[in-house]
Order: sequence, then structure tokens, then C-alpha cells
Amino acid sequence: MKRWLMGMVVGLSLLFPMISGQANADLDHALATAPQGVPLDNLFSMAGEDNFTKLIDSPLVPSSVAQITRDNPDSKFVQAGAIWSKTGLARTNNQFNMNVNEHIALWLYFGNKGDEVAKLNMPGSGMAFVLQNSEREGRAVAGAGESLGVWGNDRNGLGVDLVTKTAIKQSWALEFDTHVNRTTTVGKSDSFDLDASVNSGMHIASGYPGEVATYRKLGSDRQSYFSMNHKQPKMVTNFADGQWHHLTLDWQADKKQMTYHYNDRDPVTGMARGGLDVVQDTVSVEPSKLGATADNGNVYWGITGSTNPDNSENALAMVDSSDSLGKITPHATLYNLTTKQPVPAGGRVAVGDQVRYQYQFDYDAATSNQDIQPLTMNLPLPQPLTWTVGGVSYDQNPISEPFSLAELNQPEVRKSWKETLDKSRNRVTVSATGTVPAVSHETTVPAVTARFYGPNYQTQLPLPSYRIQAGVQLKLANLGDATQQLGHHEDAKVRVQLTNNGEPFAVDELAGYRLRAKLNGQTVSMTDLAGQLVAGQPVGTTQLTVKSALLKSGDNQLTLQAEDKADAQVHSNEIQVTLTRGPGTLGFTEVSPEADFATTTLTGTAQHIQRKSGWRLTVLDERGPQRRWKLFVQQQTPFRTASGQLLRGHVIFMRGHEEQPVGDQSQAAVLVAEKTTASDSEQTSVSGSWQADQGPHMLVNSDTLAGKYQGVLEWRLQDAP
Repeated sequence: MKRWLMGMVVGLSLLFPMISGQANADLDHALATAPQGVPLDNLFSMAGEDNFTKLIDSPLVPSSVAQITRDNPDSKFVQAGAIWSKTGLARTNNQFNMNVNEHIALWLYFGNKGDEVAKLNMPGSGMAFVLQNSEREGRAVAGAGESLGVWGNDRNGLGVDLVTKTAIKQSWALEFDTHVNRTTTVGKSDSFDLDASVNSGMHIASGYPGEVATYRKLGSDRQSYFSMNHKQPKMVTNFADGQWHHLTLDWQADKKQMTYHYNDRDPVTGMARGGLDVVQDTVSVEPSKLGATADNGNVYWGITGSTNPDNSENALAMVDSSDSLGKITPHATLYNLTTKQPVPAGGRVAVGDQVRYQYQFDYDAATSNQDIQPLTMNLPLPQPLTWTVGGVSYDQNPISEPFSLAELNQPEVRKSWKETLDKSRNRVTVSATGTVPAVSHETTVPAVTARFYGPNYQTQLPLPSYRIQAGVQLKLANLGDATQQLGHHEDAKVRVQLTNNGEPFAVDELAGYRLRAKLNGQTVSMTDLAGQLVAGQPVGTTQLTVKSALLKSGDNQLTLQAEDKADAQVHSNEIQVTLTRGPGTLGFTEVSPEADFATTTLTGTAQHIQRKSGWRLTVLDERGPQRRWKLFVQQQTPFRTASGQLLRGHVIFMRGHEEQPVGDQSQAAVLVAEKTTASDSEQTSVSGSWQADQGPHMLVNSDTLAGKYQGVLEWRLQDAP
């Protein structure tokens, strides 16, 4: 008997909701631009029965991106998800201890739909950083939409008790709300943001999701809906701009305060940044409301998020660092072993120098909850250095895990160190030493960033670029005379050129060199010499100005030499210029060509006549200090009228209480003033020291006839010993 058997293949197709190409493009962009983060698979659990949240690999670190929600055009496909820190045995616990200070740094991504907020309010709905101690532990998650996976769910306005029951119990949340919930329709569950402080746009705020006081009932008893009381809300321009945003959280246990800084680091460089879009605040948090006690302050920490029936977004989170994962202080140093000096950014090294790149990690075992598992290293070995030795050492011991020659010949060392940082081992040092090769011209060694990441720690450590100095022979030439004759008050101009053994430098290379100057054996600042490059002259030409005040009378020796700013051992020849300053002179700077005595009415008796104002007599002595001079006066011609009538009288000079007649050249000259100088150049106003009863006066006899008389006084300046 034959039996015919017919088989029927039964297939079952399970399809995920379709995700638009635009959403995929946004996710691709987010992953391509993701910073480096900690792997999350061993540190966090995914909450939510429908498992909307999942871990994704970044291009740098596997399983380091938590996709809390994903963008989806299907309006029926609402999501709520969360990740929570895992508990563990001693030294493996990732909980947040509210009894000690804690530091957490995160990267957050909210999709790219923020440009449409003003029109269609497209993003939905945001994320929240949450601390909680609910009975659901690492499985806790609240509703979708305005609940953000942590707040209560307003189900048809049936009472605040029902709202709080649907929230995560014993929790505190810091929300990053990308969707403003301002609908007043009962049952819509879209009214948490009706307050004026938050209803105008995206915002950051906080509160206790499981407390009755967090919610406010609106509408009638039968037709009610709920708004939420936001604590210390802060408006944010745009979360959903297609960029990663950094969040730093610092818990101060003694003050019971959480301080946050949003947008405080650049997602490309990782460097601290400022600006109007940096949002920060300090919020009080009561640990007892989270079930934390003095004996046990541990709570779960994590990220929640949701979408709403109308909108969705790629809500992504990464952990930059966390004290709950172990406390490490990293250091990166660049050191020239040959000169025994650090290599600064833009500095120079010479051919044959040995340069060490070193990365050190100091582990604080006393205050850390977790041991630091071995890290994977991406260690750049920049060209053109020749790499000779490197490896990993522990606790300042010699290298115990050396790099092989094959590894040192690669552009980058990619491997993991072997030991764990724990109570018995609290320092690891990774180093690589290279030799500077010969180069034909100045060569830049590029800046590098070394990456380290492991199961519970990650960091990126940059080191700067610097330059390899080619075979340089500094040569300094005087472009002027070797000897300059200068007036006593004349500044000297000295022009020199710096070359590489006669060959001009490139303009940017000159920045690495400087001039040193000595005048008569004493160092002179370049600022005092006002040195500057001369435009229109050969490259490397500098003109110096030596002020006359810096020079002594006679010969002055100016010595110039160029040197490398980074290495004074590299210097040029010395050049010397003799600057001969002429002697100073003694003379008059001001003598009145005409001066008058007061017009006087004769009385027939002998009369004493004072001078009018306007007599000017000034002496300049620029011969230097401790030089002496004397000033004398004589009558060169007698006083007569125009008709030849001789004055019956004579000039007298009043000096102190002494009255001396001023005679003609047949008599001794009268001493007017004398002085010893105290400085290089002194100007003395002799006439300015005369009081009314001092200086030249006229004494006329009783038989003097009226008339207008004129005569000449001779002032004689003497270089006195």
C-alpha cells in the first residue's frame, strides 16, 4: 500500500515597525559622530517588558550607546525605556551612594527634529536622569509620552493617586523635555507642561515622580487632567539639533545638592566649553525620599525616555565617566629624555633626541566601588619618530608588558594591558619612546590622542604637536657699520639679519628664535631696544634702537647673539657694535636778548632801581654728573643815552645779602651762580631763582640826568673745577 505524504511548509514572519530612511540616516549620523564612552553591557540592565531600549556599538567602543527610544513614523508605536545601574558584589557595584560625593558625566543625543519645534513640535518626548530605589529595582519603567518613562501617567483624569502609582516610586528625576505637553483635552495625557515657566519650549526641570505634590489637578471633578509642578525649570533652545550634548552631574552629600552642567563640553574635542547655551543649576535632593539611609545610601541611577503617539526620536545616551565605576586620575606627558625637559606644544626637539610619550593612571582604591578592569589601548605612534621601546608597567616598577618590535613599527599600538587596578595595584603607566630622525627641513610631529577603554572606564588623552629642528647653524650678521659716532642725545640704529648659515629662514621658522643683547657687559631687554622685523628687507632682518639714555659718554660695546627659544644651547655667533657717544656740552639754552630795569622818576637823590620782569637766563649742562660750573657777569659797554650822555650810576648784583657792583672788563667779573650737577643732563633756570630783591639792580647817583639809557651786560659761563 502506498501512502502519499504531502508536507506543507508553514512560515511565520515577525516584522518590526518600519523605520524611515530619514530616521536611519539620523541614527547613522549619531553613531558616526558619537564620542568615546564606557561599554554598558556589564554595568547596566535594560528595563521595559517590551525591551524598547537596547545597546548599540559605537565606531570606537562596543556596546557603549544606549538607544533609549528609536525614531519611528508609526503613531501607534509609542515607547518607554530605561537603563539602570547593576548591583553586584564588593568591588563590582555600580550603584549611586548618596552618602558620599559622586560625579557622573554623560553624553546625550535627542535626534534631529528640533528645527521643526516652532512649527510641528516634532521631537518626542525626551529623556531623564533618574535616581530611584523602587521595588522594581532594575526593571523599573513608567509610561510613555509625557511620563518620559519615570513620571506618573494621567489616565483619563481618574485621580492623583492613580497618577503617582504609575510613576517610579522613591525616585528623583532631572528631565530633558523635547516635547511641550500643553493639551487641555481630558484623557489626552498631554498636559504636564501647562505652566508658563515651561510651556514655551524645551526645558530642563526636576522633581519627585512618585509624590502627590508633583502634580496639580485641573478641570472639573468628572472632566479633569493633570499638570506637573516643575522644580527650578530652565529653558533650552534646542535639544534635538542632531548633535551630542554633554551633561556633568556632581552630588554634594553634605549639602544634599545635585549640581548639573548641560552642554559643558565639545562633542568633537571633549574640551570644556562655555557660551549662552550652557545650562547649569544646583537642586536640593532629599535622600530619604529615595529610601537612602545613613547606613545604606545606595540607589539605582540611570536614564529613562519615551516617545508619544504623534512623535518619536532617536534618544541615545552614553556614559563618559562615573565615580560609581571607580575613581581614576589620568595624566599624559610628553618628555625629552635627552634634554630632561618636558616638550611643550609647538616646542622643538633636535635630531637624535629621545622623546617619551607617557600615560599614567592613578586609581583611588579607598573610595572606589569597583576595581578597574584591564583597558584596551589605541596608542598612536606618530611619524617620523623611530620607535624603539615601550610597554606597560605597574606601581612605578620597570616595564613588565613590553611592546614588540612589530607593534612599535605600526602607526598605532592596539592591545590591552593585563592586570586589574585594585587595592594591591593602584597605578599603571603606559609609555613609548621614540628617537628623532635626521630631517632636511623643520618637520612637525602631529598632535595625537590616545584612547583607553575597558569594561568600566574610558578616557582619551591628547598630547600636543611639536617640531623637529633641522640641521640649523644660526648666523647673525651686522648690516651696518661696526662703529657708530653719535651725538650726545642721538639714538643708535642697529640692523642685523639672522640666517641659517647664510640661507634665509622661512617666516614661520623665525618665531622659534630670539635675540639676546648686552650693553657694556650688562644684559639689556629687547623691549628696551624696541627690536622689530623690518618690512621690505630680507627675511630675518631686525632693527634695534639704542636710546641715548642707555649710553655713556665715549665708547659703548653692544653685543648681540641669536638663540633657539626652546634650547639656549643652539645659538649664533656674537656680533659687536661700538657706539661712541659724543661728550656733552655746557652752555646757555636761553638768554634774553633785551631786558629792562623799571622806569623811575628821579628825585635828586641816589636811588635803587629794580629790574622789570622778563629776564631769562638758563644754563644746560649735559656733561654728566659731578660736573661743576660758575656763571659771572660784567658790564661790556657803559650805559648811555642815544645822544651819548653817560649814566651817573652803575649796575649792582644782589646775591643773598651781598651787594656787588658790576664793573667793566677792567674789573673782576661778579659771580652770579654756581652748581655741581647730579645727573647726566641738567637744565638750570638761573633767572628763575631770583626773587624781587635778588639778581641785577641799578644804582643811580643823585646827579643823574633823566633819559633813556642802554648798555650791554656780558654773561660768562665757566667750566669750574
